[in-house]
Amino acid sequence: MKKILILSIDFYKAFLSVILKSIIGTPDTCRFQETCSDYSKRIIKEKGAMRGATLSFIRILKCQPFAYNV
Repeated sequence: MKKILILSIDFYKAFLSVILKSIIGTPDTCRFQETCSDYSKRIIKEKGAMRGATLSFIRILKCQPFAYNV
């Protein structure tokens, strides 16, 4: 399960984030020192799939990636 989550994060970083940046206009910078995707990969490796996915979701909620367009 961890491998699937990490592969999906890599897919997001390589393809989906580029598409979202061009369509929605999200900025290239991140408000956190370690980006949410890098944090998610690290925490999933350290804590496991379920706990890591939960902590990643909480981090993304704190990030508010679409708040830059408001």
